[in-house]
Amino acid sequence: MKKDGGLIRNWQLHHLILPDIEGFEEEFLATFPGALLDPGPLKFSGTVVEDSAGRYKPGWHMISSYICSIDRERGVIETMNTIYKVIDEGNDELPDMGNNILNVFYR
Repeated sequence: MKKDGGLIRNWQLHHLILPDIEGFEEEFLATFPGALLDPGPLKFSGTVVEDSAGRYKPGWHMISSYICSIDRERGVIETMNTIYKVIDEGNDELPDMGNNILNVFYR
């Protein structure tokens, strides 16, 4: 069962591009089954309102694992291991950074 990721506001999608290497997409999907491709994998970032799993404090910025599904009507994003409730799409401090989002680390 996936964790409840709580509520995230001011969220933004990040569209990643897989390397143009023969067999890479198949290997990616074997490693991350269920990952949504649109056309490449997606992650999202945003500001934490509450985190039921206790990983983040309110006001912290977060970046998700790979997204499995997005339901904008219900405001729900499911990642590889967590289900988040989201509000205020497109207002994140980070615009769509594409693959550069993979280089953002928090201490």
